[in-house]
Amino acid sequence: MLKTVIIDDDYVSRMILRDMLEKFLDNIEILGEAGTVADGVKLIENTDPELVLLDISMPDGTGFDLLDKLKSINFKLIFITAYSEYAVKAFKYSAFDYIIKPLNVEDLTKAIKRIPHIKQVDNKVRVKTLKDNLLSNEETTSKTVALPEINGFAIINAEDIVRCEGKRNYTRIIFKDSSEKIVSRTLLEFEHLLAPLGFVRIHRSHLVNFQNVVRYIKSAGGMVELKTGELLKVSPKHKENLLNKLLYNKL
Repeated sequence: MLKTVIIDDDYVSRMILRDMLEKFLDNIEILGEAGTVADGVKLIENTDPELVLLDISMPDGTGFDLLDKLKSINFKLIFITAYSEYAVKAFKYSAFDYIIKPLNVEDLTKAIKRIPHIKQVDNKVRVKTLKDNLLSNEETTSKTVALPEINGFAIINAEDIVRCEGKRNYTRIIFKDSSEKIVSRTLLEFEHLLAPLGFVRIHRSHLVNFQNVVRYIKSAGGMVELKTGELLKVSPKHKENLLNKLLYNKL
């Protein structure tokens, strides 16, 4: 059983969430509920939960204020949020799971099922990454991204990525310093994550940081040259989008 606490200032939301957990999930043990930052801190310290379902906005502060008051975050987190679609990207950048209000059973069960596969290593760093990204006013502002590793997450600057290369269910990420990482996410997932930060899909296997493109070459059906000197094929499917970006600075 996954020992769980619910922290949300909305009583109705807490009741709906509790009801969903009890009716549709048989691996959850609810240890208690809280509706404020202060009560949430006490609840976590007194019960030592394995999972915290945490609202972002509460009357006496935020979920981040609550986390700042804890000596350590030795539990897994799922955020409850009413944030817009843009703000939700911040959760993805930080590799945190989330449930959008109004709550629904499908999103909740999917998030809970992912829990066993999520490491809780470096939660303090990931929380800071999430907070910084949520407070950013510009989608194009330089952001950090959490990349899953065997023992936790690596927090990296998106601008340090030169390109991403898809290999079935894995993505090879190449950085400016020539180092690489292999991540168990598809290239499509990285496209959704990084497109708002200036990354452009040029091929079914290639996603590039537009800042690293130095020229477009018409020969061989279309290629781009990167600052690293690499030449990458541009597929007909993605050529128009790339040329619009190069010629008119729009996608």
